[in-house]
Amino acid sequence: MNKYQTAKIVSLKQSYTCQMCYKPKFEKMYEYQAYSYVSRYKPEYFTKICRDCIYKEVFGNEWRLNKRKGVLDEMLAL
Repeated sequence: MNKYQTAKIVSLKQSYTCQMCYKPKFEKMYEYQAYSYVSRYKPEYFTKICRDCIYKEVFGNEWRLNKRKGVLDEMLAL
């Protein structure tokens, strides 16, 4: 359940440039905060992330399967 606390939907449809892949997008926009496992280090807080990048960051190798299921979209809607 901890994976879902790092990502959240900002808007449903918006035109923006992703901060990770630098591609122009017109889709859902997410925010992402990575966990810090090192004391006194705060990782970068991303405010404009596309759907592909957020699933890659949260799920790693299994991002396509979880994207098809819409796992983050269901959890964030609750």
